[in-house]
Amino acid sequence: MDQATPLTNSERRDDVAYLAESFAAAARRPTPVLDDEACARYAEADADEQAHLFFTLLCYGALAAQPAPEAVVDADWRRFVDADVVGRVFAGEFDLRDYAIDPPVSRSDSKGKIIDFVRLAETRDTWSRLLPQPAEPEVVVDVLYAASGGALKSRAFWVVREMRRLGLWHDEALDRFAFVPDGRVRKRSARMGLIDLPEKADTFADMKAVSRALHAVMRLNGDGAAGYDLPVSWAAQRCELCDAARMASCPVPHCRWRRSHTAA
Repeated sequence: MDQATPLTNSERRDDVAYLAESFAAAARRPTPVLDDEACARYAEADADEQAHLFFTLLCYGALAAQPAPEAVVDADWRRFVDADVVGRVFAGEFDLRDYAIDPPVSRSDSKGKIIDFVRLAETRDTWSRLLPQPAEPEVVVDVLYAASGGALKSRAFWVVREMRRLGLWHDEALDRFAFVPDGRVRKRSARMGLIDLPEKADTFADMKAVSRALHAVMRLNGDGAAGYDLPVSWAAQRCELCDAARMASCPVPHCRWRRSHTAA
């Protein structure tokens, strides 16, 4: 697979156009961690309120960094919010003993994420330097990765994407690090031929390379970058499960994986 002939930029442009059109037609949007009211407050809020809003986003990112369906994560997130866990951790009023006795969530994966929430609260002096706007776009994901103790890996890029998508960060240079390079996106992008990187490249440096590569290729279609990684992540084509039947009916205009296996 890695030795297959790369797609041309013209072929990649066709694929991006198809993915962008499918994404637009689906009219699907990510979980609104920060609602319109919170986003409106961000611009005029004081430093503490901005940090609180940003911390909320960081905590959701940490919670979502687990092998569970989005609907399950969202349900647990709602329980955390209803119990004001995130607010109490941010304010330094969280009591682990009460949480241990009566946690608002039952799943072990989600319960354990409180460790990440607490660490993020303790490293506020580090990540708050990114607010209200990052001065150095090149280091934003590195700061988030380090401040979270690695809990925000691909989700560090998710934080950047959401801040850009919600219009809270304005520097377009951040877009190079706003494509979430999780396992699904890496595998689909590599198999399809959108990027010429190994689908298993999963170090943090690899993830930065994947995000930059996707940023470059999604821009080939003009407005193709509007959804960042979402046109790939939410595509109906499940490239990671591709087989002969899926290959035969796949509507993606050009596919490196299909071309390689058809030639074989």
